[in-house]
Amino acid sequence: KLQEFVAHAGPVNCLSIGRKSSAVMVTGGEDKKVNMWAIGKPNAILSLTGHQSPVECVTFDRAEENVVAGAASGTLKLWDIEEAKVVRTLTGHRSNC
Repeated sequence: KLQEFVAHAGPVNCLSIGRKSSAVMVTGGEDKKVNMWAIGKPNAILSLTGHQSPVECVTFDRAEENVVAGAASGTLKLWDIEEAKVVRTLTGHRSNC
């Protein structure tokens, strides 16, 4: 049986599994949050806020120390997982360039 749990306050738009350990995953949602999970556990181990629009893509770096999240507004945020803070924000990405 697959595990089902509530990941966000609205629809989940994206998910990425850490390639290094295959033990964690990160999700992005319409609620503008990025949540990190230990696979097999029902509750998020970390919730990152700061995007002003829905999160549409997420990925880990190779070491699973950082997460990059892209939002509908065209903003990318690089998050330090251990510190749970934004390291860098990049703006200017648009779908109709």
